[in-house]
Amino acid sequence: MTYSQRGLLAAVLIVIGFFFWPLLVVGGLIAWSVYSDIRDEPERKRQEAEIAARLNEPVTVEDMRLTCESPAEEAFFDTMVSAYKMTTGPGCIAGKGVKLRTQIGLGRLHIGRSSAWSQFRGDFLVDEKLVVEIDGETWHGSPEAKARDAARDEVIRAEGYTVLRIPANVVFSSPTETVRRVEEARHRLRATA
Repeated sequence: MTYSQRGLLAAVLIVIGFFFWPLLVVGGLIAWSVYSDIRDEPERKRQEAEIAARLNEPVTVEDMRLTCESPAEEAFFDTMVSAYKMTTGPGCIAGKGVKLRTQIGLGRLHIGRSSAWSQFRGDFLVDEKLVVEIDGETWHGSPEAKARDAARDEVIRAEGYTVLRIPANVVFSSPTETVRRVEEARHRLRATA
């Protein structure tokens, strides 16, 4: 049933429920489920886009944008889509010979002094070989964060990828510079292949 059909059913049951109280409870539960589903819709779409990308199913630009986790990531994504005229592709978006994926599962990283390990994700994957990380000052500016990022970069490189870190302020202030850095990294990758 659609949201509107379930909402209408809930309204009817609530009205009838004023005369027969068990239907009031049922109508209220249906209304709550409609509200919960509408509230959780963006998260559900984000998860569906991640699953589609993993399964190499067609994914839209709009759905893939939902997987971005920060305004800086959204700005980078929008810059790439605009610069390369990206459209739907199998498990990625593509345009002008460039493929882009978001939130790519990568290796495991040892956490602190404990014996715990954590799997992490890269912000973007360009052409299946270039991991692009967008670094905001808040999360990546401290000495501890820089050490953590360096450890992540080692793991990413060990898995056969190249890492490009772009500061969020560059992404926000200069889309042209952002694209130039990506192109430069792509060029270096092609030269070594």
